[in-house]
Amino acid sequence: MKEVIDNWIDAMIEREALPKASRKETVEEFCHKWEVAESTYYYQSSKSENWKKILEISLNSAKKECPEILKVLGDKAKAGDMKAVDMYLNYIVQLAKNLDIKSDGKALPSPIMPLNTNVQSNNSNNQNISAN
Repeated sequence: MKEVIDNWIDAMIEREALPKASRKETVEEFCHKWEVAESTYYYQSSKSENWKKILEISLNSAKKECPEILKVLGDKAKAGDMKAVDMYLNYIVQLAKNLDIKSDGKALPSPIMPLNTNVQSNNSNNQNISAN
């Protein structure tokens, strides 16, 4: 009996990790096939331990697609699509923040200076010059 429960929960986790458009059956059909009440399905699918598994499967799937998507995004950015440029550069900045490639565990410097910092420092310099 425990094996049957684990099997339908594993199947539910796999199903929930798929994009909705890729799912071949409705929740109702899935529950009928596994002889499980829909309320039980929703209860199990909302449990944090099962959501962690769902997210892990989803993220692993996304990681597999990422290089191809980045290639397309990079091509669009090179062609002048400003939204693609923004998305691509934001991804790179986030990646740099999360990866520790050469810093030996030390904080990495920010790859992009905020515009406000430059403006403030220029204004401060101008004020110092005019005060002298």
